Parts: sequence; C-alpha cells; structure tokens
Amino acid sequence: MKILFCTSGLVTGGGGIASYAHDFIEAFKEDNEFVVVTNDEYKKKKDDPFSVMHFNMNDFSLDNAKQFMNFIAITKPQLIVNSAFPLLSLVTPYLDNNIKVINVAHFVDGKLLLISGLNANYADTTIAQSTFAKENLRRFYKLKDETKVDVVYNFMPPLAKVNLKEKKQCQTLKIVFPGGSSIAKSVDIVAMVLKRLLRTNLQFEFYWIGHTTLPGSNWPFVKTKNISDCIDKNDPRIKVFGPVPREEAKHIMADANIFLLPSRGEGCPITLLEAMRGGCIPIISDAKHGSLDLIKNGQNGFVVKQNSVRQIVELITKIINNHQQYDNIYNASLQKFNNDLQYHVWKNKMRQILARSNKHRHRKQFSNNKYELDVIYIKFRYLMF
Repeated sequence: MKILFCTSGLVTGGGGIASYAHDFIEAFKEDNEFVVVTNDEYKKKKDDPFSVMHFNMNDFSLDNAKQFMNFIAITKPQLIVNSAFPLLSLVTPYLDNNIKVINVAHFVDGKLLLISGLNANYADTTIAQSTFAKENLRRFYKLKDETKVDVVYNFMPPLAKVNLKEKKQCQTLKIVFPGGSSIAKSVDIVAMVLKRLLRTNLQFEFYWIGHTTLPGSNWPFVKTKNISDCIDKNDPRIKVFGPVPREEAKHIMADANIFLLPSRGEGCPITLLEAMRGGCIPIISDAKHGSLDLIKNGQNGFVVKQNSVRQIVELITKIINNHQQYDNIYNASLQKFNNDLQYHVWKNKMRQILARSNKHRHRKQFSNNKYELDVIYIKFRYLMF
C-alpha cells in the first residue's frame, strides 16, 4: 500500500510530532511504500525508508491548495495520514473517494485538535491520544458517529532492565520535573513547590529538566527573567537545573522516584511514559488532560488539585518520610506501562485501524467558495488559541 504521511515536521528534537512520524513509518515500512510531505526543512537521509516532499502547510491560498491536491492525484496513495497538517484538513472533502484518510490529534484542545477535527466527517477516522481529546473532538465538531474517533495512547519501548528493588530502597529520593519553563507544564507551580521544599530539612535530589528562561523575559520592565531568580539553584539538593542531552534526560526520568508533572494541559506525554517504564510515583494535576487516562489516584500515582502548591508539597513530604509505604505505587506504575503503553500494543491497535474498510462522507468536486469559507473558519479559530 502507498501511504502519504503529511506532518508538520520531520526534524526530531523539537517535539513529539516529528518523532511520531518516524515511529509510524518504522512500524509499517515493511509492507508499505511511504511518501512524506513535511512543513519543515528536513533533508532526506540516505537510509530513510521514504521519499520527501515539502509543502507550506499554512499557505491556504487557492493556488497552493490546488498544487497540493494535484500532487496527491499524481502520487496516488491508498492512505493519507494527517499529522497536524492543516492544508490537508482543508482539502480532505475534495480528495478521491478511494483514498482513506486518518487524522491524528496530538493534543486535547487548541490548534492541534482544531486541525485534526476540521472536515473529520470526510476522513475515515481520527486518532485521539486521550479520552479528553476524543470528547472534545466529538463535541466541538458534532461528530455523532462513535467510530469516527479512536483513542490510541502513545508508546515507548521497555527498558532493558528495571531495578525496582533498588529504587524502593534508596534513601535519597530523586524528584524529576521535565517541563522546563512551560506555562502549560505549570512551571510557576513547580517553582513554588521547589522553593518550599528547599526551606525544609528534607533530603532529596531535584532534577529540573529543560529551559529555565521564563516566557516574556525580554519584555521591558520584567524583573524575573529566569526561574533561578526565584530559587537558589546552588542548593546541593538541586542536581540538574536546565537543558540536558536527550539520552541523559531519558536516564534521569527512568531513575525517578517521584515524577512531577502537574500540567495544565497534556496530550499523552512521552516523558510520563519514560518515567513509568522505569517504575516511579507519578504526581499529576486534575486538569483535563491525557495524563488522567493513565494515572488513577492512589493506585499507580497521585492526582492533585490543579495549582495547589500546598497539596503537592504535603504529598512529597509524606512520600519522603514514609517511603516504604509506597511500594505498591511503584509496582502499579510499571504494570500500567507494561500492559497498555508498550510498542506492540500501539502497533496492534494501529494495524486494526489501517485494515478497516473506507468509511467517510462522500467527497465532492472542489469548490472555491466552500474552500474559502473553511479557510476563514480555520483562521478565525486560530486567533482564539
């Protein structure tokens, strides 16, 4: 089967969408021919199992749309995957009826959900990475057919070795926060949590992974430009404070005792999966995001009230002082990963979706007026995010 994979990016290291593209192609390259359309400047490598074409996915002009549709007609794919590629969402109603289209929703709301849901009735299915994303999609776009959206969680390969016994018995617990300076990851809340923890005599190691320069730091009259302006990063209990190489970050997350991710918004966070595959005690917030699908409060982790610094500090203090009482959380966290978040689980679900017969609203002739109305709609919605 010839698969056209349309993605906002192929260059890895800047986010999960590029990694998702490479993982998808790697999973199904043996039985299929892949052509990739990307919005970034990815340069094809010699051993890439796909050819590469570049299109500006945010150029919604009639000329660009018609060129894109002409390219699709020449390529003649049996399947198109839309991975955060808005131009494809706009032209989906005008594709050949024999082409199956699968959309991928990479977040629970905002632009990425908007892209995946636009004209979703003319696609065959949309893959959501959490039940919250599925509910938002169906409600926002009034998708009455339950089968139009499938929940398929992200995945990670298992670690070669997990020493839970050693982790449970360690005397100084490792607390890891991988959110850098992201507001969505609740950087303000975590900064206050760390500040309060450093005032105590508790023994721990804290790993703050990611950029520490705050959003808006270049604005005039802004005094607090970096998280270090609020926290004594020279305290010996802070082991990492800033960006680290990707491989080092993976090792840190795999070694985490307490994994802190009280985000305001998430899709299906890869960092959480990386921590759970090593066995950890996850702490997330009760905001509506994908992590709530994976963590059940008191069973394989803890769910705290969004923005509650006090609750997080009290919980971490309790875990440190009564560490031996949390063996079951470590076990259940690793078990959840083994049962639901491994590569073979994801691949089996994706294979089933790919094998389905086509099921979409009958597509039609290209209409300048209808297309331009969709463009106005998507530009208006973009302004809201």
